Parts: sequence; C-alpha cells; structure tokens
Amino acid sequence: MSIDVNFERIKQSITKCAEGVRDGRKEPIRKPRVKLSIVKDLQGEVTAGKFVYRTDAALDAGGFAEHPRPMDLLLGGLASCQQMWCLRWAALEGIALTELAIETESVFSWRGEYLGEIDSGMQELHVFITVAGDGMTAQKVCEMADTVAMRCPVYATLRHAAVVKEVLKVSEALTVEREWQPGNDTARVISGV
Repeated sequence: MSIDVNFERIKQSITKCAEGVRDGRKEPIRKPRVKLSIVKDLQGEVTAGKFVYRTDAALDAGGFAEHPRPMDLLLGGLASCQQMWCLRWAALEGIALTELAIETESVFSWRGEYLGEIDSGMQELHVFITVAGDGMTAQKVCEMADTVAMRCPVYATLRHAAVVKEVLKVSEALTVEREWQPGNDTARVISGV
C-alpha cells in the first residue's frame, strides 16, 4: 500500500507556520466558527467558511438518515485532525509513512440522550491507528501518538473529557494498547512496549 503524501512540503509548511507564530507574524489564537441553518426537521446545513455540508439524524431518532449524524462528524473531525498530525509528525521525524489508517469510535448511551437517566456524553472514545514506514517501531508509534494527543486540538479536548483507549499498530505486526484518563497528560500502557 502506498499513500500520496509530500512529506517535505508538509515539513516546510509546519516550519514556516511555527516561525510565524514564534516571531509574531502569525496570530496564535484561532477561533474557528460554523453556522447551522435548519433544512427540514432534524436536518441541518453547516457553513464553515467556504465549505457547506449537511447533518441528519438516524431514522429511529427522528431523522431521514440522508447525511452524517453529529457524532459521525465529530469522529470524522477527530480522525482527520489525527491524520494531519500523524503526517506532520512523520514529516518532522523524516519518516516516510507508507500506510496510515485511523478509525475512531465513541461509546455513549441513549439512556442519557433520550431518557435523561445518565449523562449523555461519551463514556469512552476508542482510537485505532495503523502505520507502516521505514523506522517505525513500537517506541516511534507511541511518540507519534503522544504528539497527536497533545497537538491535535480535537483529540486534546476529547481526551480531557472521556477515557480514551488507543490501539496502535505498526504494519499489523506490532500492537501497543494504551489508555488516557481525563486530566492526565500521559497515556498508561496496557500492553505492548
């Protein structure tokens, strides 16, 4: 498997952005903002700058199931932010990844969302990352995951709110399982390494 990534271009962009923030040419505070408009019933249309996309609910939740659900979008946002930071880490480390696959999964209860019996927030977040590339070891995949957990704003926020269980794989052969507890800045290794 091969991935289409220009690691040198990414490294140059990171370096330029960091220099701009460091020397004051680039505003360090970011304030992304979106606007939601109702389309019909539970469907919404989100405008994020020049991009527009729609949301919906599942049929059994009163929607039409024609667009992703809010949790799908949250998990997709997490996975895409993680992907960006995995590739940035690899570019800075000089490792040309040949494979990168990320899956995210949330655990929450409809007893909270629909019955109000418990908190409706995520009880757990599961993250699965598989990488391959020359020089990738158990230690390196953990270093990459630590960088992602600290630098990806979506992940950094979510790992402070819910238990996160990670499964990190190098070429399907080597696996490290870790767990982040809310409020901790380091993951606990469960198995591997």
